[in-house]
Amino acid sequence: MSAVENEQVLEMADCLIRIDQLCVCGSVVSTAIMAGELVAVIGPNGSGKTTLAGILCGEIRHFQGAVEYNIDPRMIACSSHSAENNIFHYSDFYYQQRYNTFDPADTDTVQQYLRYTKDNTYMKELYDAVLHRRLLETKIIELSSGETRKVLLLKSLFQEARIHILDNPLSGLDAASAANVIDMLRLITVHYGRTVILLMSDNPQKTSFDRVIRLCADRPSADIAAMPALPRATPAADFRVVMEIENETLQIGRRVLIRNLSWKIMKGEKWLLAGANGSGKTTVLSLLNADNPVAYRYKFILFDRPRGSGESIWDIKARIGFISSEIQLYFPGSRTVRDIILSGFSDTMVLNRRLKDEEKAQYRELLSGLGLARLEDAPFGRLSSGEKKTVMIARAVVKNPPVLILDEPFQDLDPDTFQFLYSFLAGYLDDNRTLIQVAHDEREILPGVNLVARIENEALSVAY
Repeated sequence: MSAVENEQVLEMADCLIRIDQLCVCGSVVSTAIMAGELVAVIGPNGSGKTTLAGILCGEIRHFQGAVEYNIDPRMIACSSHSAENNIFHYSDFYYQQRYNTFDPADTDTVQQYLRYTKDNTYMKELYDAVLHRRLLETKIIELSSGETRKVLLLKSLFQEARIHILDNPLSGLDAASAANVIDMLRLITVHYGRTVILLMSDNPQKTSFDRVIRLCADRPSADIAAMPALPRATPAADFRVVMEIENETLQIGRRVLIRNLSWKIMKGEKWLLAGANGSGKTTVLSLLNADNPVAYRYKFILFDRPRGSGESIWDIKARIGFISSEIQLYFPGSRTVRDIILSGFSDTMVLNRRLKDEEKAQYRELLSGLGLARLEDAPFGRLSSGEKKTVMIARAVVKNPPVLILDEPFQDLDPDTFQFLYSFLAGYLDDNRTLIQVAHDEREILPGVNLVARIENEALSVAY
């Protein structure tokens, strides 16, 4: 065999998937996926990243072009972080019990959920790269949103596969955590010979990939100038103090998150809540949003009233519009855009009452203003990441609340969609609307935010 022929044989052996003239949402892709590569599929929201993943995994069988496999397609693992994932399978239970330290004893710990064993070198190296060993015995529902994302990522990577396709794996992670994940993915490709394909709207870490597949969106860009003037005036508020807590130690289970927690938020203030993944941001916000049953252990004021003085959680939630990087995971993919947005009126997973005429009009105007009218009957699971984020923002503001809690509202967005939604939310803020925003990227901080609460080393510091 000649040297050229030998090289061709080696190339065939290393080539796992060959793609030729594959049409994906307006883009034509021709490339080869090789063993041991770190691959990025980069494109704006709606460009077809999820469609390409579905084709490679065999979930989408009708397409134009050719895809040839040199491996068993069953050895391709594709992440699916949604309500159908078995962490979120009982999404109503998970959502209501998210912070409850008295959950049933059969709630999985991280170790149980991952089926982690320290004797497995591959598992041990990956786990140690992104999570602390003490979290192994922590219940899944006691994790922060960032920790939950890392556990879901590890669950995907622990599957027996030669190719792992990961949808926005850096979503919700601070810069240090994102860098650790990239290092872990390099470990998988270099030391274990597995191929990892990342679906991303951009490359925030400026990572050097072995192969980059760029897709272009076959859709018009979001037109900021065409956005109609929506009614955004904050309704009259019957409170002065949104929250006031003094010298409390915040913990979940046996984990102490913040010692001597003191923080006062007044009506109309605009706050940035900062801190690394796992520092306690999500838990603090859960106190504000009445999602945390352990709140009854603490003495603090919420909307001018001592917590536990007779108000219901629905009285509290009625004043708050809430979005987090995690909440969209609770909604099954079969639910329609209409169902999810309208559930914001009742602050439940499903709208449980009849709408008033003015609420129907408010919904219609918001649907049109955010460009969601064409997707009203679409299943949530079939939307792009940008469309899902737009739906969740619509759900948060549909009732025109006096308080907005925005936990990483701009994750997974391409530049056009980010600018569109940033402008929308910026215009939604007036002097009377209170804002608490979590952002890891300072470019995402909304205008008017001039107060900072930072969690670091089990302490919350306040800068006025």
